[in-house]
Amino acid sequence: MIAFAMVGCRNESLDQTIGEGTIAIAAVADGQVATKSGEGGVTIETPALSDFSLTITGTDFEKSWASLSDYNTDDERYTAGWYTVAIECGDITEEGFDKPYFATSKKIQVLDRNRTTNVELTATVGNAIVAIKTTENFRNYFPEYKFKLTTATNEFELVEDATEHLFIAPQKKVAIDCTCIRQANMATQTEEALATQYIQTVNPQTRYVITYDLQSAGSVEVTVSLDNTVIGTIDVSVELNPNA
Repeated sequence: MIAFAMVGCRNESLDQTIGEGTIAIAAVADGQVATKSGEGGVTIETPALSDFSLTITGTDFEKSWASLSDYNTDDERYTAGWYTVAIECGDITEEGFDKPYFATSKKIQVLDRNRTTNVELTATVGNAIVAIKTTENFRNYFPEYKFKLTTATNEFELVEDATEHLFIAPQKKVAIDCTCIRQANMATQTEEALATQYIQTVNPQTRYVITYDLQSAGSVEVTVSLDNTVIGTIDVSVELNPNA
């Protein structure tokens, strides 16, 4: 009798874990992009859920839907086991202005025969935003200037108060270069390249604000800050603007 009882328990356990179930998906998108300092964060417009693709993978199983709206819980059946549910919108490798990438994934377990497993997904910004700022001291000292951002695969011109956000992929060490126009005399202008500065690590869902400031107490020095933290100082050996 004890042996029969043990077999019965095993059969009941198998009944609970072997069979086909369904997966119900509830998804939202979060457009918040914060800075490490907590100042200067932004909230970008989120795409419609119909713009998200969906992929569900498991042991010997993989299926994708071009739009999350194409997925119907009642149409799909899953053998009991572990699955990863992932949604995304955009292309993480495509950097540029107004090119946000949203994504998230979650691992779930389908347990019972004919039972629905509910999964809640919140897609967040998977790439980063980079912005440039200058102080009044910097602007007053240099008559003209321009900034260039170099990532692992692209180069972009950085412009203050840009109408679109510049999105780049998470990566190590992106470079910021500044070329200033100095007034040699009333008729001549020449360019002077300041030392290259770096963001050592670019993380997803983060806005990086680079600020160029200028101090001129006794000597001329350009200070470069990242989210209120100084990352570099550049000594200017000659006065670039004779009228300063």
